[in-house]
Amino acid sequence: MPPPRRPTAWEVSFPDEVEMPQIEDLRLESGSRARTSGSPLKRKYPADAEDPNDALQERAAKRALRLPAAPGLINETAEYLAPGEDVDPNPSRKPDRVLYNFCIFNPGAKNELVSLEEFETGDKNRKFAAAGIVLLDDEDEEDYGQEDGVDEDNEDAEGEHVLVEVIALCRFDYFAEMPVFIETQFATYELRGPSTQYKPFWMDFFAPRRVARALLTNVQAHPQQSLTQFHIESPHFSSQDFREAIPYIREELDDSGDTLLRDRPLLKELLSGSSNADRRQRTRPRGRANPKRTFLGNPDLAVLKAESQTHVTPLIARLAKGYFDETLQVVGPPPKVPTKAEIDAQRMAAFRFLERCVARARRQEKGGARITFPSDGQHRQSGHCVEKAAIGDDVYKTGDFVCVRKGHYHNVPAPQLPVIIPSDAQLEDYFWFARVIYFHVDSRKVHLQWVEHGSQIILKEMADPQELFLTTLCEDQPITVIAGTMPVTYSMTAPQKKNHFFYSDISCTSLDRGEMDRVFSKLPPNNCLPCLRTELYHINAGWDVLKESTPEGKVVAGVTFEGKKYHTNDFFLYTGGRNGPAQIGYIEGFLVADRGERLAENSVHEDGRNLYPERHVFLTDEKTEVFVDQLIAPIHVYAWDFFVNETELKRWVDYSPYNFYCAYRLPSLAAEWTQRVTVPKTFANIGNVNSILNTIVKVISVWIFSGERVLLARHLLKGSRGLFKPTHLIEISPSAARTAQKNAPNLVTYNQDANVLLRYFIKSKANQDVEVPRQLWDDKTPVPPPMEPGRVGAIYAGLPCQSHSGLNMYRKAEDRKSNLILNALSYVDFLRPDFFFLENVPGFLKYSLLAQQASRHRVEGGIEMGGLKLMLRALLEMGYQWRFSLLQAGNYGAPQNRVRFFLVAARHGQPLPDMPQPTHDFEVTHQLRVQLPYSHRPRIAPIRTSRGRAPHAAVSVEDAIDDLLAWDWKHPRKASASSNLKNLINERKLNHISVYECDHKKAHCGPAGADYKHEPRTSFQRQARERSAQELQHYTRCLLPKTVERVVSIPLEVGADFRALPDNLAEWQFANPTSSVGRNKFRGGLYGRLDYHGYFPTTVTNMHPTAKQSKVLHPQCLRMVTVRELARSQGFPDWFCFVSVNNNVVTLHRQIGNAVPWQVSRALGRELRAALFEKWKKRKLLVGEEDARMDTAD
Repeated sequence: MPPPRRPTAWEVSFPDEVEMPQIEDLRLESGSRARTSGSPLKRKYPADAEDPNDALQERAAKRALRLPAAPGLINETAEYLAPGEDVDPNPSRKPDRVLYNFCIFNPGAKNELVSLEEFETGDKNRKFAAAGIVLLDDEDEEDYGQEDGVDEDNEDAEGEHVLVEVIALCRFDYFAEMPVFIETQFATYELRGPSTQYKPFWMDFFAPRRVARALLTNVQAHPQQSLTQFHIESPHFSSQDFREAIPYIREELDDSGDTLLRDRPLLKELLSGSSNADRRQRTRPRGRANPKRTFLGNPDLAVLKAESQTHVTPLIARLAKGYFDETLQVVGPPPKVPTKAEIDAQRMAAFRFLERCVARARRQEKGGARITFPSDGQHRQSGHCVEKAAIGDDVYKTGDFVCVRKGHYHNVPAPQLPVIIPSDAQLEDYFWFARVIYFHVDSRKVHLQWVEHGSQIILKEMADPQELFLTTLCEDQPITVIAGTMPVTYSMTAPQKKNHFFYSDISCTSLDRGEMDRVFSKLPPNNCLPCLRTELYHINAGWDVLKESTPEGKVVAGVTFEGKKYHTNDFFLYTGGRNGPAQIGYIEGFLVADRGERLAENSVHEDGRNLYPERHVFLTDEKTEVFVDQLIAPIHVYAWDFFVNETELKRWVDYSPYNFYCAYRLPSLAAEWTQRVTVPKTFANIGNVNSILNTIVKVISVWIFSGERVLLARHLLKGSRGLFKPTHLIEISPSAARTAQKNAPNLVTYNQDANVLLRYFIKSKANQDVEVPRQLWDDKTPVPPPMEPGRVGAIYAGLPCQSHSGLNMYRKAEDRKSNLILNALSYVDFLRPDFFFLENVPGFLKYSLLAQQASRHRVEGGIEMGGLKLMLRALLEMGYQWRFSLLQAGNYGAPQNRVRFFLVAARHGQPLPDMPQPTHDFEVTHQLRVQLPYSHRPRIAPIRTSRGRAPHAAVSVEDAIDDLLAWDWKHPRKASASSNLKNLINERKLNHISVYECDHKKAHCGPAGADYKHEPRTSFQRQARERSAQELQHYTRCLLPKTVERVVSIPLEVGADFRALPDNLAEWQFANPTSSVGRNKFRGGLYGRLDYHGYFPTTVTNMHPTAKQSKVLHPQCLRMVTVRELARSQGFPDWFCFVSVNNNVVTLHRQIGNAVPWQVSRALGRELRAALFEKWKKRKLLVGEEDARMDTAD
């Protein structure tokens, strides 16, 4: 009797698969498989029942595939330069480029497509070529991530179609997430995104190697893991994937000679059932190693390019399971996974409940259901409204949560109730959910407060199947729509399982259980909170007259409009025109009002009281009538003489964008400035300014998790008026970390990968042995001690943008940087801060999970808005409220068109701040609507962008940088310049405009020191110069002489660009009709000059005349903008000094481009302050002022 057969590793790992042949019989036969377009690799699965005739037809079809025709195909030569590529001063070094939308083909066989496998196992004498779209291998992919709005349908927007002769396939890296490279005589190309026709060949080449890499890297990270454990943690890999990877694993192990690695349990199990004959037969030696860039002298790029494994907490790992290809590194005990029996029992109970609800609804649809209103003495009634009703034997009462038969809604038809319910059906597929408020006896209707299931709001498929959300909507419905009651409980402890969801501003907030109970305790119909709120909304939305009693009787004392009160002697904003900021008025009485105007800079800039022109208003004797519906908001205006000194005035204007001051009165708007009269201190009924400025506040430490966005935290601090103080920073870039240290010496800085630090923090907290990471700036200094959970005020997260941005036309579906959202959420999970702020590009709203690369420009499929949904679900799971929106930096006083996604979350028990409404009248008013993931609802617009309502005018480029010194680049070949240009240069020299030589061998070009052209003339300039700067950094990067010559030759005219250059200065890319610029009809942009009276385009990390953002020439100088001018575009104060450890100006550009504008940060901080102040006022009412008092901030 033969011994019993033990199950193999395959049978243990894949018990649910059909009977499989032995591995020895499933060799890949590498040497005999065809590698041409006649028979590309086809992945065979055991369940496939392939007909031989079908296989022949498929091979014939593949044999017909040829290189597709591409207009203007350019042959690569030694002289060829990719768009934006400069000549390398080292001619022996091959440039690194990217080949996108590529095909590999055999030019000697009528351009038939071939697999890359041919480079290693095919005819060694065969020639190969490749064709595709060439672009630069940008040093910092973050360049792609800073500006959205690229036309994704414009297939020729960038890059050039180039044909290259391939001489080698670089060695595939099985131990790092490296792309595939090919080498030509003149350059090295990263293969990124195959063409549609070539995709089958690419997948057959790449898929088994990718699986082999996943297995080998996993063995390195988890040496003792078995094949079964790996399959459980990576269920998206099948047994066939493993089989196809075996030849490549064998080859790598043979080449490396690593016997220790070969003996690991996973590999031993994997290879034990495979024959040694199962090897690839090479016809050529392996290619050279991948061109891993060493980034010598640039540690910032080195750390940014290195992609470590994403580390997460168990909670985040559980929520993310199945949505990411990467094997996540879980730090902490593994998440508790329900057993199959528990899942099946829960699923069966839900299905039985659905069956009962459907059966009840079908019975009631047929009619004849008897409705009664039983009275048991326990339930109240008020007139014709009662708290209890019955449909047949089913009794419903006030407070019950019920299922309601779905009806027609927003062009979505009502679903038909099935006779046989599908096994995968869910309750929310056929029913809405509501809370019973009361019943109408006469109309036989029920008044319901609607409750949304998570799958019906933005969370969709990411929702907790048992979580419901109360809305502020209520409605009368026939009692017979009720199909059953549901057991629902309020969980008021974190994580809270009951929330308000608001469609209007896309927020999810905690319930005010006290308010709900107070209203619900009233007799019907006065026990409906949504009705009460709706009534208050309509009252506030309208207007009314405020009267007060006097000895002569009641007189008009003011009006209310949209919930705001206006009284005599109040200053206020009102709409006065379509464009431009709101008008300012002063109420002397009702029906007639004085008119206030901003002080014109060109009239009074020499006046010593005009310190903040945008906040300086003056009174006139002119009067005008303002209708009530023109009112916007009251504002605060104090007389100049009321302020003790300039410091107090500064505190006043900094406190709120609605704070102004007044120094003079004029007879009329057209009056001469010499006719001004000083306004007395008591010109209005005012209070004590210090009582407003010294609002009782509390200092709370802020723990920062940030990219290079430290400014967000610093100016949230300023906007919150000291409620928060940044204390810790996590930053991977050595230069950015040094910048933070220089400007905030007390900031505890971790210059290390956030993944490495999360592991260090958690294991240290658990008292486990863990190696202390080193600071990346020297690889010697240990990082500071770990942060402590439970002591965190806020976390500010700035995530890499490039994988979400519309500017990144070549983004990849599988980009590990996208997974850093999981790491950020893990920090929230571990540290549990009171508040969490996150910033990203608008493309984050379109970040789909499990998406596939669809074309050159886009990815498609997967879970729509999956990244956002997962983040919101995780925050809810951790007990946070949240609100998100798109914000335009120009709306808050930044001189820049910059739209960004912001999310703010508050832990339950803390107030959730609002998103800030615009304070500046910026001309770009679109792009801020948000389309939620359901087509039947319109886009949401939580930010009001109507012109004429903001209190301040937009800040222009001139307002921002006019006080900085004007200087020019020296023309590198002035003798060859045109006569007009020579005259201009000579004229500027006579006007004492300095000239500096732009030597590309030097670090930077420009004046040293901290001199200015004149005193500050705008509030923006004054705020930038609040503190003295030791080094202004008013210099530019150094470019090649030919580029400098082109820049200097661009006319000093608004909108001038490369099209104004003479023919002898034309670059190939904007002179050749076959280039990307030529195919776009030579559309302007390259070498673009800014408009002094306009605004900066989005400030990005790569500022160059031919870069993605190429409008970088100074409006009135013969050069590009300086580091300080770029910093002004982002709102950095002049004392803020940027550090580059390798003295590289591009590194400074990167720090500036990655920042959050100072003005946006302050606006967010003001909303945070307002929310906390409202919380303090409520506490003051409950416990008294003394008990509610908090320490005043330093």
